[in-house]
Amino acid sequence: MKSRSYGIDLLKSVSMLMIVVLHVLGVGGILTASVQGSAANNIAWFLETANICAVNCFGLVSGYVLSKGHYRRSRLLSLWLRVVFESLIITAVFAIFVRGAVGASDWLKVFTPVLHGVYWYFTAYFALFFFVPYINKMIKSLSGREMASLAFSIVVVFVFLGNVLDTDIFSLHGGYGFLWLLCLYVLGACMRNFELKKNINKYWFLASYVLCVALAWAFMMLLQSPRVISYTSPFILLSAMLLLLFFRRLEFKSPKSQKFISMLARTSFGVYIIHTHPLIWGHLLTDRFVAYLKYPIPVTFIAVILTAIAIYAVCTLGDWLAEKFFKLVRIDLLEKAVDNIGKNRRKSQITVEK
Repeated sequence: MKSRSYGIDLLKSVSMLMIVVLHVLGVGGILTASVQGSAANNIAWFLETANICAVNCFGLVSGYVLSKGHYRRSRLLSLWLRVVFESLIITAVFAIFVRGAVGASDWLKVFTPVLHGVYWYFTAYFALFFFVPYINKMIKSLSGREMASLAFSIVVVFVFLGNVLDTDIFSLHGGYGFLWLLCLYVLGACMRNFELKKNINKYWFLASYVLCVALAWAFMMLLQSPRVISYTSPFILLSAMLLLLFFRRLEFKSPKSQKFISMLARTSFGVYIIHTHPLIWGHLLTDRFVAYLKYPIPVTFIAVILTAIAIYAVCTLGDWLAEKFFKLVRIDLLEKAVDNIGKNRRKSQITVEK
């Protein structure tokens, strides 16, 4: 049995930090407020290009990990409970301290996040989760050649055709939805089954990622086309794949580092839930970082990174506390009960047949 890959766990947390950087730039107002063609605008878009592959990384990692892992239906319940609990706390805090910020619809959305599409990635993952065991069976039944053909077909049909024709012919909606997440899951599962030569230095993958980012940014600047740096862009997909290849080769022997990385990986989803909550998004993040553009370029760059780290740290603490609360109230007993649904019946049927 292969031991846990802490490099992949680290990629989860790094990817989430990259997503926070994207939101500091985007919803924080830096991209839109900076003058097009200025040094500040160019640097902001380079940061955007370097970090936008983070969502693709999460999709690839899902396929890479879950395709060979044990499928537990309680995992979806655990994520849903975490979303509801953290959303409830945030909504209650705003209802108490910010007059008029919370309406009846906000309370309804707390308990029905998927039905209202509050978190687009969670909504897409919710749909994907029901198909995971069947996708895994399909992947397992394929030969190496068939797997390579499947991955190639996904890239040609859903990546190259749409970008060459410059139209969303397959309704990928820029990668914001179930279909693109499904594509990433399958690609990640295929990558799990392909092992490149060990003599390839892992830092070549990291260097190739930097080159890919530079090319994407250069083409975006030249063509003035945001499609070059969308989730479904060939450059951005390749960037995510290169990061996966790099991080899966990382090894951590120290028990302390393993424990810390594991904690960051577990709380990465909570970082997403907390800082993208609609109330935090609208009241605390929207256009809050435009003032950074008044500083010299190096200071602006550092301010964006430090702000993202601060947001990540605060949200990590919040999710860690939620995790401790769930352990205190023994949510694990509910999860075990969900996982055991149907097992007793199957055991009874086997006994009768015998």
